[in-house]
Amino acid sequence: MQFSQLNLVVSITLFLNVLGISLPIVPSTRSLLSPASAQSVGDQAQLPTFHLDRVIQVSPVMPPRIELPNNRWRVPDELLQQIPAAGFNHQNSDRPIQPPVAQAVNSRLAEASRLLDQGIQQFKSSQFQEALQSWQQALVICQESQVRAEQPSISKDGEASALLNLGALYIQLNESRQAIRYLQQALPIFQELGHRSGEAVTLLNWGAAYKQLEQYQKLIDYSKQALTIFRELGDRSNEAKVLGNLGVGYTGLGDYQQGLEYYQQALPIYQKMNDRSGEATVLTNLGNTYGKLNGYQKGIEYYRQALPIFRELGDRNKEAFLLANIGKLYSNYESPQSAIQFLQQSVEVRESIRVQIRQLPQAVQQSYVDSFASDYQLLADLLKQQSRRTEAQQILDLLK
Repeated sequence: MQFSQLNLVVSITLFLNVLGISLPIVPSTRSLLSPASAQSVGDQAQLPTFHLDRVIQVSPVMPPRIELPNNRWRVPDELLQQIPAAGFNHQNSDRPIQPPVAQAVNSRLAEASRLLDQGIQQFKSSQFQEALQSWQQALVICQESQVRAEQPSISKDGEASALLNLGALYIQLNESRQAIRYLQQALPIFQELGHRSGEAVTLLNWGAAYKQLEQYQKLIDYSKQALTIFRELGDRSNEAKVLGNLGVGYTGLGDYQQGLEYYQQALPIYQKMNDRSGEATVLTNLGNTYGKLNGYQKGIEYYRQALPIFRELGDRNKEAFLLANIGKLYSNYESPQSAIQFLQQSVEVRESIRVQIRQLPQAVQQSYVDSFASDYQLLADLLKQQSRRTEAQQILDLLK
């Protein structure tokens, strides 16, 4: 698939949620909790009965976290110092004069490193096609026969790093099978070089790719391999990512208790490291899991902890996601007034996002609307039950 086509079919949720591209914060016209809804949350004695036959499913777990593209590979300084600058006078230098082949190879390696860095900046700016081209060019350089012959270890490390970044790019674009093809090439290179960190990150991202394919057992298998290495290296940040991904894997298999255990292990690590995004993601997944276990009070509690963090981070898409899920939990427990309040707040946030994305292709905008259409329908149904038909039709009209 060409990237010009891909940009038309990748959903806006991918842009805003997975890639973490936050839109400017638009102040809400409503407070987070009205007095009535706040009282409902805290009053356990008045919780309504849960009816399994009319459960509204909360939205799925947040996407597994991956190691985003970065240039963990660097050409050694001593090689860079051997590259003559333009107009360099070797006779007046105390640097050793290198054979022409060595100079050419070192220059090519420096170019590969520059391209890796350039791709990272392009990726962060959502210039996906440009990032792809930069990393592919770096990959070609590191695979050149002359470069490989002169600097085998360094060039192999650069090759694996480019492959790893390409895999991460395709995971972000939801092209998991293409991502796996790159990660399959990167892993044996890192293993051959004894590059344990690179090996672990490859396994981490490989597991995340399998989540997109809903192959949860493989997500678990690869994540456990990565967890062993990260713990061996003392890499707490990536350990937390893997623990959270294991939670995603087990909940995907329906083993909610095991999923909760892994989320609970990840949470204090994120909190200790002040990783607010990671903390909020785990809190959200805890809320989702308790919602599936009919844990109304716990689900609301975790959602309410995550909500101000996403607001602090300016992530309006996840704010709307949580508000809608809180509304669904209230609906499940026959608290229609509270459900309406939270679902209305989620509509306000989503409509403010729609204003911000009007410059995107129509297909992308429609994909965004499709991602929450069921939430709007639920709100309209609840309003009709309260004989608020005019308001219900106004909500449905927003989907047109």
